[in-house]
Amino acid sequence: MNRYLPGSLSLLSSSRHRLKPCGYSLYDLIITAAVASALGVGAIGMSGLLQKVRLTTGVNQLMAELNLARSEAIKRNAMVALCKSKNGASCSDESAWQEGWIVFTDNNNNHEVDAGETVIHVRQALAGNLTLRYGETGKYSYVRYSPSGEAWPGATFTFCDRRGADSAKAVVVYWNGRPRVSTKTSEGKRLNCP
Repeated sequence: MNRYLPGSLSLLSSSRHRLKPCGYSLYDLIITAAVASALGVGAIGMSGLLQKVRLTTGVNQLMAELNLARSEAIKRNAMVALCKSKNGASCSDESAWQEGWIVFTDNNNNHEVDAGETVIHVRQALAGNLTLRYGETGKYSYVRYSPSGEAWPGATFTFCDRRGADSAKAVVVYWNGRPRVSTKTSEGKRLNCP
């Protein structure tokens, strides 16, 4: 019986030196959980930042197009319109503003692109999940500029995303044709999102 004991002890003592501890300490688990939660919060924050950037980009694009339409109307001494357009070639009452729009000369003031009228610029659909409407209920499908730079109809473009009305932005078009960015309607009311 004694002859197995020394071998057993030597096996145990040598295995202590060869075996490394495996598993994680409580400290390792706490650090790993903290890093994982920080990454999760960061991903949520990044999503919100991406939505904010898309909304701001949409607002800036529309501001640029409205200013372009106004300056072209003055420069060409002609009526210039901006209308919603899904195909980039003609105006469409059925499409939504976020699906795109066109700026064109509207010589006969019928809010349609006709033969002989020039398409000045085409804007493709807005990125992300943005919605855009013009007027309180989205009833306007165009805005036109006269050679003096005045706009009609004067109303509010409202940009919304899934964050809702608290994050909505507006581009207000006044009769004088100068657009401005706002967080309220042209009447000073709170923006609402569908």
